[in-house]
Amino acid sequence: MDLPGLSIARLGALYAAGETDPTEVLSATLRRIERIDGALGAFAEVTAERATGEARERAAELRRGVSRGPLHGVPVAVKELFDVAGAIGDYGSEVLAGRVAGSDAELVARLRAAGAVIVGVTRSHEFGWGITSQHATRSSPRNPWNLARVPGGSSGGSAAAVASGMVPAAVASDTGGSVRIPATFCGVAGIKPTLGRISRAGGLALASTLDTPGVVAGGVEDLWPLMAAMSGPHAGDPATLGDPLPPAPDPASFGDGLAGVRVGIAPALRGAVPWGEATTAGFDRTCEALRAAGAGLIEVDLPSAEDVLAAFIPLQMAEAYDFHSRQLGLFPERADVYGADVRGRLEMASGVTMGEYLESRRRRLEFIWAFDRAFESLDALLTPISAVGPSTVEDPDSVVVDGRRRALREVVMGFTVPQNLTGLPTVAVPVGFDADGMPVGMQFTAGRLREDVAVRVAGVVEHVLGAAAPRAPVTPNEGG
Repeated sequence: MDLPGLSIARLGALYAAGETDPTEVLSATLRRIERIDGALGAFAEVTAERATGEARERAAELRRGVSRGPLHGVPVAVKELFDVAGAIGDYGSEVLAGRVAGSDAELVARLRAAGAVIVGVTRSHEFGWGITSQHATRSSPRNPWNLARVPGGSSGGSAAAVASGMVPAAVASDTGGSVRIPATFCGVAGIKPTLGRISRAGGLALASTLDTPGVVAGGVEDLWPLMAAMSGPHAGDPATLGDPLPPAPDPASFGDGLAGVRVGIAPALRGAVPWGEATTAGFDRTCEALRAAGAGLIEVDLPSAEDVLAAFIPLQMAEAYDFHSRQLGLFPERADVYGADVRGRLEMASGVTMGEYLESRRRRLEFIWAFDRAFESLDALLTPISAVGPSTVEDPDSVVVDGRRRALREVVMGFTVPQNLTGLPTVAVPVGFDADGMPVGMQFTAGRLREDVAVRVAGVVEHVLGAAAPRAPVTPNEGG
């Protein structure tokens, strides 16, 4: 039995039946990581010793008839932007090389309390500022469907670890698409909750009014248990919400269809970059699945992707620059230690004026109002995540679209930043593959605080398409 590749629900059922226990599952997980991560590079560090102790404790609890819930004894990985006590804590950057986390981030502590076994920290783009997760000076994660391609970012290690079956789920985060981009490139499900659902205490900031912790998992039904365990107000993070999560969607209902559900299609969010054939086909296939499930498709008027992106960039840059310069005190004093791409973005960010920042904040309020108003007549909004598949490791920042070389950011971020700027919950779901065998994904955005709607719609589409993510091949010999 492929224990590391099983879903959270399946592991729970096996534990309940006494057919396996957390120590056996962790042992299989660690063996698989050792076997394939040398080729994949998803993990910055594997915390095997502490995880083994936790697995033994969770197994002992089960023998006493004690279960902490659906995450009890489930191996989970954590993106390296969140502190894991005793593990590497340099946030993917040579600038902080040698830093070890002294304590768990709040969301990690909550996962442990819910029974999860934390197996390690996964690679991110340096300081979370990039969508490829590639590093010039240290090992970089690769896409398990094709090791010559990037996994996306900045949560690339988390998505690669899940797609390759090393763990059933992993913590990620999303400031401009960093959950959803690697989810679609690696063919897994992902959720960016409503802004403020999950505390960021003990995690690194990129842009403080945009950062949103999230989850990637092998299928839609496995997103909720992690999100629920991490959610809720936290006194150490006043930006967290006091609103309770809505009731969890029942995965058994994903086969019941979407009768009466209204799904929006927004021409203005198509973006200025032509869609590749696979994105167009995936979008059409998703629309067909929605109709087959009984949903109604409605064309809606929303601000253009270009306008939203234009407002997002100065806001993100100014907040990131403030964090690195004033709060961390690292830039420009240690500029030469940063990776060239992040250093270049910080140099550009230093030129954002107060007027540009304030205008972006004003435009943001307009966009929030426009999207909230749209959801008065919609349940969910369907959009792509990328116009084309992932870039190559050799040329990570560029792709070819319609015969023209373009920056990867141009073909992705127009689709992903509207949900960050508005703070709305969004679920990414795989819907098929392109001609190169690379995954294609779509995203469903729901109204504020309605993660349940986004999860349900994505889960039904996953059910109709039969698109629950298969384990990626990694290499023909499993990494040797």
